[in-house]
Amino acid sequence: MDVDTLKFIVKQLISPVVLFFVLLLAALACHYSNKLSRYTYLIFISGFTWLLLASQYTFSNWLLAPLEYAYPPVKKSDKAWHHVEYIFTPGCYYYGNDLPEASNWHQCSLTRLTQTAIMSVYKNKPVIVTGGHFLEDKDISYAERARAFLSPLISAPVTALPAGFNTEQELQALFNLTGDVPIAVVTSATHMRRLVYQARQIGFHHLVPVPVEHLSPPTYEVTLNIPSIASIYHTERALYEYIGLLYETGDWPIR
Repeated sequence: MDVDTLKFIVKQLISPVVLFFVLLLAALACHYSNKLSRYTYLIFISGFTWLLLASQYTFSNWLLAPLEYAYPPVKKSDKAWHHVEYIFTPGCYYYGNDLPEASNWHQCSLTRLTQTAIMSVYKNKPVIVTGGHFLEDKDISYAERARAFLSPLISAPVTALPAGFNTEQELQALFNLTGDVPIAVVTSATHMRRLVYQARQIGFHHLVPVPVEHLSPPTYEVTLNIPSIASIYHTERALYEYIGLLYETGDWPIR
């Protein structure tokens, strides 16, 4: 089984909605089984409770916080990144439809590229973008599209590395170009812990994490809310990253 197939299966299994329907089908199967009928109610309540829990912002924020705030938010005026030689942002997604340019970028791409442009303009730092031909249209290179997006916005040079189908491959392409030099890394806050771990395995030791696209607030209250699709999505994002960290590090990622 290849990695992409494994990722797809994991994404489906960790979806709270998918898991709810899996448990619902299991409950129905138990209902029509003489030997297992006593588990029907328990399985159904478990599925319903899990879906309700995932739809609560308090729960999704609790899951997201250790991922998104493992590294502090960085503003353009913070001196922590002013010494870097480059600003780097990895690929996310570009749709390539017949739409206005801003509409063709996934939210994670738009957030990463916008923050990258803000920082580059502020300190005139050169930018490196990565991402190969992993889009639905295989003729499109993500890195080339990202460079075309950034170039009119900043005066510093933008280097496109059209290589890599995942974060690890993109980091390797970056390391082959720059070596272990100070680099500000702009990526989604949920993704930062796993990216930094992979970068250290490759040989980076002077990265400055710049997390963006936060899905949870820095502080939150314990509340009940009407079940939210957004919270379900946030729960799924968090679980995917935790499983990725567990796979990468072999260590339980929640402390």
